[in-house]
Amino acid sequence: MKFMGKAVVAVAAVGFAAGSVIGAGTANAGGLYGAIAFSAEEWSYGTGIDAPSREEAIEEALAWCGWDGASDCVVFVDWSDGCGALVYSDDAVGSGAGPTRSDALFAAYTSLAQYYPPAMLANVGSADKSGAEISEVLCTANAY
Repeated sequence: MKFMGKAVVAVAAVGFAAGSVIGAGTANAGGLYGAIAFSAEEWSYGTGIDAPSREEAIEEALAWCGWDGASDCVVFVDWSDGCGALVYSDDAVGSGAGPTRSDALFAAYTSLAQYYPPAMLANVGSADKSGAEISEVLCTANAY
């Protein structure tokens, strides 16, 4: 089943620097692709999952991100044959990808920790004390 989503992240954007929280995508060759795009202006995001190409996953994520008129959507993470995650704090957003859900979350919390250091607590079992929240975790249908 194809999941396409767009939701508003329910936090205030304080001190957000658009280019400062972009996570790196993976470059694995594979059969199914996913992407997450984010709007700093609207604090909303869009996703594309199980697309047959990287370009189609990105196009879908950007389209859903801009569904309500956001004009500044940027792809934060894209991946193939695995998972992607988007996490946030009151001040920043982080993203990551990996072969499994837990790997994607680890990468996303690590990305967020560059701008919000308490996010690293989520990677060591203290998610409640980290102040970071999971916005979305998506896995392609062929992920482990």
